[in-house]
Amino acid sequence: YIGVFMKLALLGRQALMGVMAVALVAGMSVKTFAAENLLNKVKERGTLLVGLEGTYPPYTYHDDNGELTGFDVEVAKAIADKLGVEADFTESDWDSLLAGIDSGRLDTVINAVSITPEREEKYDFAGPYFYITQQIVVAKDNDDIVDMASPDGKKEANTATTAYLDILEDAGASLVQISTADEAVSLIESGRADFTTFNSVVFNEYLQQHPDANLKVAFVIPDVVDTYAVPIKKGETALYDAVQNAIDELKEDGTLSKLSEDYFGTDFTQPQDENAANTDTASEDATTESTDEN
Repeated sequence: YIGVFMKLALLGRQALMGVMAVALVAGMSVKTFAAENLLNKVKERGTLLVGLEGTYPPYTYHDDNGELTGFDVEVAKAIADKLGVEADFTESDWDSLLAGIDSGRLDTVINAVSITPEREEKYDFAGPYFYITQQIVVAKDNDDIVDMASPDGKKEANTATTAYLDILEDAGASLVQISTADEAVSLIESGRADFTTFNSVVFNEYLQQHPDANLKVAFVIPDVVDTYAVPIKKGETALYDAVQNAIDELKEDGTLSKLSEDYFGTDFTQPQDENAANTDTASEDATTESTDEN
């Protein structure tokens, strides 16, 4: 009997050790998962890594003192504050920004990022937080481009990742790739491109800074309202939920509406029909005498 009891005791100890090992591995797995959760990393470092251009007024730009400012800069700071951290900005050309999310160099990009089906395959979009129509902009003496049938055979100055590339290529336009709005304008004024895209607030801002620009609005892209949102890498559900909750709270407490009024003179943060009307009216007023690239 003694031998039997000793064997049973040995088996019991082995079983206990097995259970403890499984528990240890499970605990390590939970801790590893928690450590790899991007929201936890954001909170541990105390910063939300935000990519932007810094050359896209009035969304992201530098003021006369060289300070980074703009509507999206303030939106990013407000979202980070809701998360209990600070926004840490990295400036780069538009075409490389979303790749920063893919590589882990950035947590997100807040720079007038449009929601598109292609982008939704890679990112979950928190928001939207901004709604606006888009315009086709041409040289003042260009009377050939007047509607969506006009771009056929024409050259479009834009970034390779613009949200409107497919629409305009389907209309027959070919892309002349650029990195900034200034490059697009230069190509149009030199005759090397026929048109580009701007939303009204960006174009109005450009005309204020360049009153002698040889540009005008040809038409508004019909039946399309551009929506800006905050891209989060798929699978990072905790960070997505936290950013979505932050945006919801910023809408509810009026922060986003106030920022829009401050920078644009109207509220583009609500999906209302009058936004499109305000956009079209503003663009017509600004161009009777006289890109959005994302």
